[in-house]
Amino acid sequence: MLDSLIERIAALQSTGDATYVAGLFPSQRLKKELNYLREDSNIFFTAITIFTLQEIRSSLSGRSQQIVDDITDKAASTYPLYQNKHGLATYNFYQTQPSHHFPNGRIMHRTQHFKLPDDVDDTVMIYLITPRSQEEHLWLKAKLRAHANTIKGLSKTGPLAFRKQKIYSTWFGEKMPIDFDASTLSNVMLWVFRNQLPLDEFDQNVLEFIAYSIRSGDYRERPLEVSAYYATTPLIMYHVGRLLAEVPVLSDCKPLLIRDMKAWKSETFMDQLMLATTLLRLGEDPGEVIPAHWTFETLLEQSRHHYFSIAPILNYYPQTRWLTHWKLSHINWECPAHSLALVAEYLVLKQQRNANSNFPKD
Repeated sequence: MLDSLIERIAALQSTGDATYVAGLFPSQRLKKELNYLREDSNIFFTAITIFTLQEIRSSLSGRSQQIVDDITDKAASTYPLYQNKHGLATYNFYQTQPSHHFPNGRIMHRTQHFKLPDDVDDTVMIYLITPRSQEEHLWLKAKLRAHANTIKGLSKTGPLAFRKQKIYSTWFGEKMPIDFDASTLSNVMLWVFRNQLPLDEFDQNVLEFIAYSIRSGDYRERPLEVSAYYATTPLIMYHVGRLLAEVPVLSDCKPLLIRDMKAWKSETFMDQLMLATTLLRLGEDPGEVIPAHWTFETLLEQSRHHYFSIAPILNYYPQTRWLTHWKLSHINWECPAHSLALVAEYLVLKQQRNANSNFPKD
């Protein structure tokens, strides 16, 4: 099944057409309640799909490893199209060379008002999947500090206790409001620790914010407050859990996260799968998530309609921020290839647990 998944992911990578340049993974922005669906050519889903595949590459068959390498090479050719328009080493969700924000829409792409600045999440993920010198990593860390809360301005969203702390913002832009997101910040800290970058006051405050999100229960009760761009509890659990599985900090949060994941009632298969993946990372046995009677086609169908990113559009403007909790104002994103990469990730971690376990294999 793993080989079949990798082959299907490769088949989903664009070979180049009017909507997607060669190397991108197609994704869609949508709001089913409003009958809104647009093809969305962004770098985010390509970057996180490559990241997920690279994480599991060494556990794949030789043939699948070759396919992953080919996918990675093809994707790498697209990254310069999303680099900062002035040539700086930060990246945008949407194409900058030339500018192409909110593609295939009717309104937002027509005005500069909706043009997004470079963002932390895309930038950090691309740094995680491409070779970088220590000098480049340190440059990015200084860039993060320069755009952080209290340095560039003060956040008007998120928990009150952190609005005056030095925490990295989601955006590098001059005009976007400062905000922080526990899931994005978990990706940032994963990058910091993997590259052994020196910790400073900003990093300590970020870790405190991530820990608060778990300890307070806000990530369960008020996910939008602590992670506006991944505003569901399973998505936050997945991102924070990935950090806690690697980083020797916030150790008191692990049992809380494990407890909450085991108690969480997931509504969709993909949410169940993400929580199972995270439990496996943290050394727990989540039981079986994929029923034995499912065919490969059933698995493909069940992986669809998984929204891995959320944009609370009204959160950007002070006049409309009070409407942010109105879910009809949120745009969702789906990427079929990334969903399949998440399935492959679960299967790899499940195999590793079975191989290392004293219990009978499933």
